[in-house]
Amino acid sequence: MFDESAPEPRDLPGLADADLVDAAWTTTRAENRACARKLAVMAELFDRRTRLAPHDRLDWWVDPAAAVTAEIAAAHHITQGLALHQTYRGVVLRDRLPRVGALFLDGLISELLVRTIITRTDLITDEELIAAVDAELADQILGWGPLSAKKTEAEIDAIVKRHDPDAVRQPPDPNTGRAVEFGNPADAPGFTTLWARMFDCDAAAAEHTLIAVAYSVCDNDPRSLDDRRNDALHALLTANPVLACLCGNTDCDAATNPRPLREIIVYALTDHTTATAEPPSSDTADNDSAAFESNKCQSDETPDVRDDEGDEPQPDPTAPEATEPEPKSEAAPAPKPRPGASALIPGRSAYVFGSGFMPTPLFDALLADATIREVIHPGQAAPEPGYAPSAALAAFIRCRDLTCRFPGCDKPATTADIDHTVPHPIGPTHPSNLKALCRFHHLLKTFWTGPNGWRDRQHPDGTIEWTSPTGHTYTTHPASRLLFPVLCRPTASLWTGDPPEVPMSANRGAMMPRRTRTRAQSRAAHITAERKRNAEIRAAEAAAENRAAPPRDHDRDEFTGGEGKSDYGNDPPPF
Repeated sequence: MFDESAPEPRDLPGLADADLVDAAWTTTRAENRACARKLAVMAELFDRRTRLAPHDRLDWWVDPAAAVTAEIAAAHHITQGLALHQTYRGVVLRDRLPRVGALFLDGLISELLVRTIITRTDLITDEELIAAVDAELADQILGWGPLSAKKTEAEIDAIVKRHDPDAVRQPPDPNTGRAVEFGNPADAPGFTTLWARMFDCDAAAAEHTLIAVAYSVCDNDPRSLDDRRNDALHALLTANPVLACLCGNTDCDAATNPRPLREIIVYALTDHTTATAEPPSSDTADNDSAAFESNKCQSDETPDVRDDEGDEPQPDPTAPEATEPEPKSEAAPAPKPRPGASALIPGRSAYVFGSGFMPTPLFDALLADATIREVIHPGQAAPEPGYAPSAALAAFIRCRDLTCRFPGCDKPATTADIDHTVPHPIGPTHPSNLKALCRFHHLLKTFWTGPNGWRDRQHPDGTIEWTSPTGHTYTTHPASRLLFPVLCRPTASLWTGDPPEVPMSANRGAMMPRRTRTRAQSRAAHITAERKRNAEIRAAEAAAENRAAPPRDHDRDEFTGGEGKSDYGNDPPPF
């Protein structure tokens, strides 16, 4: 029987080298077994939620699969994306690859190998074929020994090809099609990578124009050529065909060229907000922070998803998965992307929404074209009239929260909705009843609610207590609590006891944005397209091999007319 016990760290100095190696394998196997059981738990909960879910919710934008993976994400303290992928692996091991799953449960294979197997067998649609591949993989895996990632994929692909050639994964062609991408996960705070692939002629013209603009300043400009090229690209993208010179000379003609305005809101907190560990008392002046705002920046806020029982139109939600198209809404347009925003303690590093900390010199460069606007802590102010918060109140909520307030979500507050914790109009438009929620979690909270859904309770300091459908509680605090504690100073209390319960209307689900096809239909269409592409590639390769093959001896008469005389038909030379 497998012994899962592992030596304690304090006992390791007394072990022989061989014992240490044995302990390493013991702990590795125990880790594999624990991971397999974690995925099995996720798969079981996923199956219960999706199997028993009402049929009319399958085409909801936040469908039963998305709702349960949000619950799993909160329980495991991971992101929605990680929960979705891990749950899917658990379902595949249980339903499609049970023999491979048994090896994983026994700790004999790693989670990394399991991931590779699932990815490489994902296009097999026939139940008998996937069962045969599962059996062959389970018989051969333990005999492979240590292999590189490429060799492992090759071994799996060879088995898949014997059973279902059209299911072999083909690498995408990275060199076809034009594309433009903004951002890279490796980007440092304050920087965004811009990558593009275009036609050669377009790239040549763009490079020529970029160089011409970069050299449109005088020789005394202090910037390097790379900096000027970067600024030239920014100028061209903002419809400015010239570059403003930074030489500082009053007689420089290029110094008067227009400078493109940066679409950015910068929130700068005053020194006394973090000068002491304790937040200021309530009688301290409320004018705790100021904001620098570009002249070109829009002041309108991202539209909110109505969480009351009214007939307000629903804006388009942000897609929970990158593979899903954004839903279309005739009632209201999709929200405009909000400009980038930052929070700053003067003299220290800046905080950039969605990125993290930025060195002060980099942040200072963004303030050249900024104007100042105050962002005021509401203090004990009364609720605002109406549903939508004022620009000042919305700015305070976003600076206080910094990110989406759902457990485990780090979407920046600048792209989030402002949610009423207790639905309006019973819940007032007040900082003690408002928080930032990304569109996905806003829809989750709004429509997957009630006694068997998500519930949330907000405290005056911005703390949110979430209760999941199973009754488990998760507490989230404003991300500014450690960085800018004055923003978490309690605002007015709205309730003397428990907050009021708002009854749900029978037609609430009609307001949820819908998918054009269900998740299962989208997945089936994707697999069908991949298999069709693979079949076309195989057919083209077979045709190329037939054209390249030399003529067989018994076919020689077809090329010589049967009498040794060459007959090339109507083909022109060279034959």
